[in-house]
Amino acid sequence: MDDKHTIFVCQSCAGNWQNGREVGNSGGYLLHQELTDRLATSQLAQDFEVKAVKCMGACSRPCVVAFAAAGKSTYLFGDLDRTSLAEVSQSILECASLYHRQPDGAMKWSERPERLRKSVIGIVPSIERPVSI
Repeated sequence: MDDKHTIFVCQSCAGNWQNGREVGNSGGYLLHQELTDRLATSQLAQDFEVKAVKCMGACSRPCVVAFAAAGKSTYLFGDLDRTSLAEVSQSILECASLYHRQPDGAMKWSERPERLRKSVIGIVPSIERPVSI
C-alpha cells in the first residue's frame, strides 16, 4: 500500500464556550496534538498523516476522527473521551494499524480496540471498492 493514509481530527469538537465565544483549546484540538505526537514516534508514521479539520459535522458526538485512504472505505468515529487523550490516541493508532492492513479498510467490530467498537458514526464506501458487509 503505497498511498498515504489520513486520520482527520475535528478541531471544533468539545470546545469550551462562554458568552458565545470559544475559550481555551477544544478537546478536538488537544486530541489532534496528542495524536500527532504519538504518531511521530509510531511505526505508522511512514504510512499515516494526521490532519486537522475545522468541523466534521458530528457535533453531538465529540470528539470525532476519521480514517481515509484511496480505495478504502472511510470510517468516522465519535464519542471519543477527551479526558483520557493518551489512552484514546493509543486506541486510535491501534485501529489505524488494523485499517492500514485491510485492502478495503474494512474493520470488524470484534477486531477494533474496545474504545472504538461502539464509536462508529458512519462508514462511507470507497468509489473504487464498495463495502460489502
